[in-house]
Amino acid sequence: MPTTNGRAGAVGEGKQALRLGLKPVGVLDSAGFSSLHPGYFVVFFGIYANEAEAQSHVIEAHRRGYREPYPRRITH
Repeated sequence: MPTTNGRAGAVGEGKQALRLGLKPVGVLDSAGFSSLHPGYFVVFFGIYANEAEAQSHVIEAHRRGYREPYPRRITH
């Protein structure tokens, strides 16, 4: 979500993920991470050891009704 829209929308999206049973959930400011484009609040759920593990949780998120999850490696 663009940072120009404020953090509240991203926090609301995170709360929706929690209601669907996705954990842990957090919000990042993309400007602090070299692997992300600056200017966005990023809602995330989970920290995974590898892409396959992350992808399995994306499938679970879809089953629970979360709209648009996708795996993304995040580094500083």
